[in-house]
Amino acid sequence: MLRWRRRRVALGACALLAGCVAPLSLDAPAVSELPAPVPGWITVRATEADDGRRVELGQGASIAVALRSPTVAGLGWMMRDPPTTLVLTGRYTGPVRPPGAPVSMAAPDAVWQVFVFEARAPGEALLRFELRGAEAVAPAPPRSVTLRVVVPRG
Repeated sequence: MLRWRRRRVALGACALLAGCVAPLSLDAPAVSELPAPVPGWITVRATEADDGRRVELGQGASIAVALRSPTVAGLGWMMRDPPTTLVLTGRYTGPVRPPGAPVSMAAPDAVWQVFVFEARAPGEALLRFELRGAEAVAPAPPRSVTLRVVVPRG
């Protein structure tokens, strides 16, 4: 009887500890989410959910790519291979959650990283972003986002 009671206590302690240690999530669900700080004049917007999307953009028009980034030091979205037909005209950051929202130590709070590009020349470009530094925090396949932007002639 005593041995059974010890096992139950040990199993209960393990279950309690397992509930306290959550795996690190880079996209913890927010209580309420603030919109990405995208300037109001931009009509074409993209997020990580648009990975692989093809976008047609008129010459002189702009696109904003809004990506969530954990606030853990060393993590952030970086652009790979800047395109020649698009010019980076702005970068913005802002919180994902409103002030006073609950924060979890297991899932760091996120911020928006917004990249704004203007179509300057006709052609086709790939916008490629990688979440750098994530492999040190959460060993998983690297996160990346790629958008195909087509700027037609005339």
